[in-house]
Amino acid sequence: MSTTKNPYRLARTVLPRAYRIFLTPDIEGATFAGRVEIDVDVVEPVRSITLHAKDLELGAMTVSGGGATHRSGPVSHDATYQTATFGFEDTVPAGEATLEIAFTGVLNDQLTGFYRSTFTDTEGTTHTIATTQFEHSDARQAFPCFDEPSFKATFQVNLTVPSHLATYSNTAEVSRVDLGNGQKTVSYAPTMKMSTYLVAFVIGPFEETAAVDVLGTPLRVVYPVGKGHLVDLAMEAGKFALTFFSRYFDIPYPGDKLDMIAIPDFAFGAMENLGCITYRETALLVNPETASLAEKQRVAEVVAHEMAHMWFGDLVTMEWWEGIWLNEAFATFMEVLCTNAFRPQWKMWVDFGIQRDLALQIDGLHSTRPIEYEVISPDDIRGMFDVLTYEKGGSVLRMLEQYLGEDVFRDGIRHYLRKHSYANTVTTDLWDALEEKSGQPVRALMNTFILQGGHPVVTLENATISQSPFAYGPRDGESAIGEKWIVPVLTRSLEGGAPSRHLLEDTPLAVTDAAPVVVNAGGSGVYRTRYASGDLAVLAGRLGELDELERATLVADSWALLFAGQSTWADFLAVARGMGTQNEPAPWTTIATAMDFASRAVTDEQRGRLTAIVHDLFAPQLARLGWEPSPNEDERTGQLRGVILGTLGTLGADESVRAEARRRFEAGPLEGDLARSILRVVASEGRSGDYAFFLERRRNAATPQEEQRYLWALADFPVTALALDAAEKCFSEFRLQDAAIELGLLSRNRETGPDVWRYLVSRWDDVMNDFPPNYRGRVASGVGTFIADDDFAAEVAAFHASHSVGGEQRHVDQQVERLRVGLAFRDALRASF
Repeated sequence: MSTTKNPYRLARTVLPRAYRIFLTPDIEGATFAGRVEIDVDVVEPVRSITLHAKDLELGAMTVSGGGATHRSGPVSHDATYQTATFGFEDTVPAGEATLEIAFTGVLNDQLTGFYRSTFTDTEGTTHTIATTQFEHSDARQAFPCFDEPSFKATFQVNLTVPSHLATYSNTAEVSRVDLGNGQKTVSYAPTMKMSTYLVAFVIGPFEETAAVDVLGTPLRVVYPVGKGHLVDLAMEAGKFALTFFSRYFDIPYPGDKLDMIAIPDFAFGAMENLGCITYRETALLVNPETASLAEKQRVAEVVAHEMAHMWFGDLVTMEWWEGIWLNEAFATFMEVLCTNAFRPQWKMWVDFGIQRDLALQIDGLHSTRPIEYEVISPDDIRGMFDVLTYEKGGSVLRMLEQYLGEDVFRDGIRHYLRKHSYANTVTTDLWDALEEKSGQPVRALMNTFILQGGHPVVTLENATISQSPFAYGPRDGESAIGEKWIVPVLTRSLEGGAPSRHLLEDTPLAVTDAAPVVVNAGGSGVYRTRYASGDLAVLAGRLGELDELERATLVADSWALLFAGQSTWADFLAVARGMGTQNEPAPWTTIATAMDFASRAVTDEQRGRLTAIVHDLFAPQLARLGWEPSPNEDERTGQLRGVILGTLGTLGADESVRAEARRRFEAGPLEGDLARSILRVVASEGRSGDYAFFLERRRNAATPQEEQRYLWALADFPVTALALDAAEKCFSEFRLQDAAIELGLLSRNRETGPDVWRYLVSRWDDVMNDFPPNYRGRVASGVGTFIADDDFAAEVAAFHASHSVGGEQRHVDQQVERLRVGLAFRDALRASF
């Protein structure tokens, strides 16, 4: 839909150039008052001016310009389109002018707009903060504005707050005035030209590190009082990322300073506000001595992701929200590239293979969507923030980079950023830049992956590769899965030689590499691979000759083909057994996931056989690795040990593992890679005293990661009364940022999940009224696991078909479709066991 025809978009008759924002929050009273001055260009004479505003009480608008002043009549609100229209008796002439509006609002508790949050310090004192989250369409909740990405302007922020509180915004502080009444006014320099969703201000009892100069930019970590001992990794990762991206893009950081701020209640992982990046605490504050590898990786990755946005998203911004995929996909790609350089031993591209597979698990459903699609309303925008935007989008960019070559790809990105700095773009602007530098048909290739849903399965048979659409099951009605792709395929022979490059389209292509051949050589292709049974058997016997990402990809594809009914349980086990003694967390995690889903599918009579298979696969790995790390062991081996122990202690019913897990749990605090696995094993035994202990440890955790470990582990107790107690606490005790996620985890429990789901149904009005709109779909994340009972599955599907969660509904529909696929998988597996 064009800009002029979309009713959610503003007319282009008045264009903003500069904002001056004055805010006085009453944090304890949960309100704020403010005034905004907006310098604009009136493109043509107008009798009314419309801005975005939501949940604000607005005064009249004054327009000053051309030697005259115009004052509006009463404001007219439109709740559907979230706008406020100011009418004038006289025509406002074309030319430069300044708009001025006074307003008041409420500091909400929905983690969007200008909102309040609380935390308790180590002394037991409760503190309240005020902070912002404006992406995607919520700056309008804090001040009336032209709240679309294409209305770029500068922003100068002024905050009047209690004198004892710290304040932060996008730019450097330029003045601080003591008002003599216990209040102060802090003013900040104007920002660069940017979009409204990137404006930020944070107020509360915070402390910060000393600023570190990184290529001329002051970098700080800001944190709630008492948490300064948890900042070192974030600072190290931040210094590295800021340097890495400045050099990769060959453009200096576009702001005047950079603060990374930990927020106690935060809806997302982090937010790329220029110069004032806000983070969920688990994504910024960590004790490396007690954290697991995954927890440390999380901090480094999120820091890198948000810093990449300073260029790709902040400096150059999408014209409208259908382009948000490119912002987020590119930042996802760059976070892995940067973190892999920061800690090469972490092998981040291998780990990213798991994330890509999570996206393909959704993308193989008929209810998938194109990465880029038409966006009209705020509800449509919410649906963009999913694994298809982040992980599939990032994977497609990685595939393109590997096909074009890393240097050519980087040169194209630099060209794109220089050409469009401080401006807005559409997706094809990037393809044009990459085509110009590479000479390759980038637009045609990428359109097949971006503008249609799904992905192909590339089959190798009789030395020929061909493609067909991959789907987990037959279509039942409409399908978003495409028909054909231009697929950049790399193949290589296990006998040696350089990889061969192919652009696979409709016509099958001959593969001249000597057999046996690896399809998706290097493991970066965004497609499934299928081999003839004989070829697969050969590869399974020579898995040690594949590189690590190729192995992880082959295992993931084998599991996907099994789940889709396109392969056999025997074929999958052959690949799993071929892993041998590889110390690789990614493929073993996939094997553990497959065994977990199989445990939901088999009958009680078959369960003993499955337990024996799990034991057969995983026990030799434990015998080899043991419970304690060996001298000079790399970090990823510790991560694998956690996967092995957690699987043996639950699905493998290994009593020796359970006994040792109990002993370590009772001996004292748990740390590192084994902590989450030990908690999972202990919880699976269902002792009520342990449940009470988990709750207490969560409430008194020493780090954000420890708090999260005990919270997530509550979902592993297989006792209905305990599960329902945890579910109730999602509405009464747990932080709003965690509640929907916890409900989804609780509903995944094989024993108690159905009871939790029925409890959730009884609280559905509370879900819709209390949870932020972008969180409601997460409560249904366990639906796809309800494969044990046909009648219950039908009940679940019927309920969710009649109870929409708005913009998140596609996520729910995908879980329901995965449930139907799971039922077919269950029947096939039972028949083959």
